[in-house]
Amino acid sequence: MKNQQWQTHVKAFNNSGLSKREYADSHKLVYHQFVFWSQKINNTQSQDAFIPVNVTTEPQLQSQPKAAPAAPLGVLECPNGARLVIYSPELLALLPSLLTR
Repeated sequence: MKNQQWQTHVKAFNNSGLSKREYADSHKLVYHQFVFWSQKINNTQSQDAFIPVNVTTEPQLQSQPKAAPAAPLGVLECPNGARLVIYSPELLALLPSLLTR
């Protein structure tokens, strides 16, 4: 069976509400092959998907020198827990244009 055929089955399975075993049996697919392709295709699709992030800004403290503020100016938090702490006013100013395409 070709990759495109597996993609069609995986898409139909994702919308079916059936277990993998039920779907494979009802379509006469080899169960372990269906599990392999289902994981492969779903992992590829999730890697290509857009991941939303939250951007927050924090006011710069007036008493801190501009070159190296003690408090971050902004924090970019990703759903997987990764954080980008921004201390540079230049980077903070560029961030909106980098996040919109």
